[in-house]
Amino acid sequence: MIRNLAILSLLWVFPILVVNTGALDLGASAYGEEAKPEPKRRKKSRRVPAMRESTYKRISEAQIMIDPESVIREEGEPPPKPKGTPQDAVKMLLGMMNRKGLNSYERAQIWNTLAFAYYTLNDVQKSIDAYQQILGQGTITEALELIALRTLYQLYLGEEEYLKAIEYIEKWQAIKVIPDPYATYIKAIAYYSLEDYQKAFENALLVEEIAISQQRTIQEGWWSLQVTLYSERNDTDNVIRVLENLLLHYPKKRYWKHLGFMYSEKGWDDKALSANYAAYTQDFYQKESELLRLAQMLINGDNPYESSQVLVTGIKDEIIEENEDNYRLLATAYTLANEYSLAIDAWRDAARFAEDGYSLYRLAQMLATEDRHKEAIKAYQDALKKGELDKPADATFYLGVSQMQLERWGSATKSFRAAARLDKKQEKKSLKYIRYVDGQRRRQEALKKMLEDT
Repeated sequence: MIRNLAILSLLWVFPILVVNTGALDLGASAYGEEAKPEPKRRKKSRRVPAMRESTYKRISEAQIMIDPESVIREEGEPPPKPKGTPQDAVKMLLGMMNRKGLNSYERAQIWNTLAFAYYTLNDVQKSIDAYQQILGQGTITEALELIALRTLYQLYLGEEEYLKAIEYIEKWQAIKVIPDPYATYIKAIAYYSLEDYQKAFENALLVEEIAISQQRTIQEGWWSLQVTLYSERNDTDNVIRVLENLLLHYPKKRYWKHLGFMYSEKGWDDKALSANYAAYTQDFYQKESELLRLAQMLINGDNPYESSQVLVTGIKDEIIEENEDNYRLLATAYTLANEYSLAIDAWRDAARFAEDGYSLYRLAQMLATEDRHKEAIKAYQDALKKGELDKPADATFYLGVSQMQLERWGSATKSFRAAARLDKKQEKKSLKYIRYVDGQRRRQEALKKMLEDT
């Protein structure tokens, strides 16, 4: 199942198409690309019996019943009104087979129209059988033979009959003579499905070679297949090379992410970060997990301010959830970017969602760093009140420091003593600060007394 999904992902650029030619041999590509002139080559001419007007009219009538939109008409002209359903067309066409005097070319064209009808009715096996019948009708035009062979290899590929698909690709190539990148690509896909990775690899490289020689645009799927096959060979350097080519012409999220991963595999962390950030700037990252991962990568890569902007935008766009963890990451980014005022706001937001005192404790520390000790004291007190701190003694000690900065000597002493009781490791440092506070208080009282006596 996984392998089948992989095949479908490689084929998405070139869907399987059944070409309906009605009574006409069309030389246009089934892949939707405008046909390009091919080098002239000498071939034996085929003598094909003529189609009678009565046969042509009946086939045209059947084609209208199968798909009125497929009928060639003038621009703006409405499609013709069918005289029946696709099922009616099948009955009529099968009835035509009993007519006397049908030549091989007329029979081939009837089978061609039947094949299209069966495909329209989702009967793939009967469609395959009808195309096989075309090839068994004797002399037919080269265009019709090519259409039948091409459609057969596409249908067999869709039915996962990969050996059959390869067989008909090779028959098609033998008549076509001029190398064709599309058919070669399908052949590579078929070999890949058969787990013949060497032949798949050879054909995948040949696709690009043919396209370059014919000055064709290299399609996304062709390079994408190369990425898959180079990955099978653990050829990281060539995976990176092809991904870089893909991104020049087909910039998509999955390629940016893949390239970033491959850069990481090579240990090129700066390039990995650049690839992920490039995907972000092109609006390819629209999931919370992607934005949070990028924000963390930017922090790790010494780009904290850019990280903060990713987070702020994600929260504003309601992609990133407002919760304690995400605001803590934002606060960290702002702190590392030396945006302390913004970091304080982020810690306040984190504290709104907090179930313990950690974010309030970090908020208090940041406020104290900015000499906003009055606010810091309240934040320390709120953190201790909320509780569940890993080291409540630390919060109590630094509460005393902020109180000391505001010359709240009595409160500071109480805090230092409480810190010493909570953690013996704080005792020595707390006693040192208590002595300092006592000394400051005595000096302040002595100065006050001296001023009063003068």
